[in-house]
Amino acid sequence: MSVTGVVSVASALAAVVAVALSIRQARLMSRQSLLPVVLEAFREARSPEWFEARDFIYERLAAEFPPDLGVSQQPPQARAALRKVGFLFDNFGLLIAHGVVPEELVTGFFGSLDEFWHIMEPYIRKEAELREMDYMVFFEDLVVRSQSRSAMDIRESLGLRTTIVGY
Repeated sequence: MSVTGVVSVASALAAVVAVALSIRQARLMSRQSLLPVVLEAFREARSPEWFEARDFIYERLAAEFPPDLGVSQQPPQARAALRKVGFLFDNFGLLIAHGVVPEELVTGFFGSLDEFWHIMEPYIRKEAELREMDYMVFFEDLVVRSQSRSAMDIRESLGLRTTIVGY
């Protein structure tokens, strides 16, 4: 191979490496620009209002408010709790589905969402029926994802340690 050929191959290889590095850098920058959104979502999941909504759903929703009104036609307190919890999980599901955050990050934090889904599903399904469109589909996807691998397995794979013997 001539010197010109070697230079051409080397130049082409350098160009390919430069493009690959540029793509990688763009992806990293894209993730970094979304970091505040992700951090805000986790901050929301620790807010007193979110815990109040969560407790309301666990303790009162099914006993006091029938699902036949869906979500948007519920009295204010029930509607607010359903939206507060449901949309948070729907947003996390959206971020996971689009590859913005790893599934393990969310499911490792929240664990199984089966109990939430069991209580909220009739309200969500009725709302979808009333609107004649999908409703909180990313929440449902997140629930299914959370069933595939336990939070304990995720935490163990991260090497988290505990002081509790036999945990």
